[in-house]
Amino acid sequence: MKTATIKNYDKKFREKHSDEADWLYEHRREAWDSYVKSPLPDRVTHLWRYSKPENFLLPEAEMSLSGPAAERPEEKRNRIPLPDHYTAISRYDGDMNIRTAVNPALESKGIILRDLREAVAKGIPEVKGALGGLIGYGFGKFEALNSALWNRGIFLYIPNNTVLEKPVYLNRYQWESVSVSRLLIIIGANSEATIIDANSGNPHSSKLANNGVIETFVGDCSHLRYVHVQDFPDNSASYFTQRNQVGRDATSYSVFASLGSGISKYDVGTILNGKGAESRLFGLAFGNGKQNFDMHTVHHHKFGDTYSNLDHKVVLKDKANSAYTGLIRIEKDAENCEAYQENRNLLLNKGPKAESIPELEILTDQVRCSHGATMGPIDPEMIFYLKSRGVEYEQAVRMIVYGFMEPTFKLMPETLRDTVRQAVSRKLEG
Repeated sequence: MKTATIKNYDKKFREKHSDEADWLYEHRREAWDSYVKSPLPDRVTHLWRYSKPENFLLPEAEMSLSGPAAERPEEKRNRIPLPDHYTAISRYDGDMNIRTAVNPALESKGIILRDLREAVAKGIPEVKGALGGLIGYGFGKFEALNSALWNRGIFLYIPNNTVLEKPVYLNRYQWESVSVSRLLIIIGANSEATIIDANSGNPHSSKLANNGVIETFVGDCSHLRYVHVQDFPDNSASYFTQRNQVGRDATSYSVFASLGSGISKYDVGTILNGKGAESRLFGLAFGNGKQNFDMHTVHHHKFGDTYSNLDHKVVLKDKANSAYTGLIRIEKDAENCEAYQENRNLLLNKGPKAESIPELEILTDQVRCSHGATMGPIDPEMIFYLKSRGVEYEQAVRMIVYGFMEPTFKLMPETLRDTVRQAVSRKLEG
């Protein structure tokens, strides 16, 4: 990739984003400066031991990413039909516009779901205060690239004292070859929501490259259920960074399911930012062919009397690879915390490889923490037991894999559960 100078960046980007707010343009400009000056991550560092940074560079990024699509009448540009089983829905169009629909009764109470760039243009104050607050351009080289060049984004705001009985569905489908996306979610105090974030891409494209950032703020005494599904085609290179800040007496249940993409790297973390905060994070990855998954998770306990639990399951076949690094960090004054972490890997043949690296940074004594990891093939006695009862070998393997993943499936909304099961079934049959 050719590196543009700040001067060239100013000229090219200002032409494409001339209508953006000055504060956002300055933020983008500083981010690009940071990206240009930062070296690629060193493979010696443990988080890059299993992935080549070069795989996530975006080809001719400063030249290939377009600016906002031409303006169209708002009712045509934004509105799409809203299915009865969703509170709100968002969908990317091929021209990079974002169409949204929100239940009118709830929209009148202050719920906002719209294009992030449009939210900036309308001067929504919550956006300026939160955008980049958890993942700014100082986070890392690829996060700086995202801050500078994101060309599509979604903003979801749920005000205080609001309970959404039906989920919010975000359909983030990548049409173009290069995508730099951003998702900003703000949930007010004493509120509750379920969010389904479905990420997939055009299988007919010669190659897909994407860089995504997700920032989530969960207010005090609120409850978030977030499900992220990645099912990109095998010709994709996916890089995602997510941070979730959970307030006092709030809870966050998150599921990350990685099913596709030839190469994918995830950095997922939750910050427990108030007494009584709770986070449960569940990961699910199924790799076949030569897929490579590199997953890093963080549970950062900033306050005492907080709880975190992580369960990451991986199934691999053919010559797929997986590397998992999980960090639990508990600050000096954060006493009476509980933190648990488990990574289990199931290898269906002799070709795949799995790595597991648990990390603990505990700066106080009065805590309860544990971690564990397992990896290995299916227990032959399980296969023998099922075959002795008339089950064919292939069906026996499927039954064991489904049983291995079922606890994570149950955490997903019903509208998504069957879709993920079918994707797993396709991989097993393949």
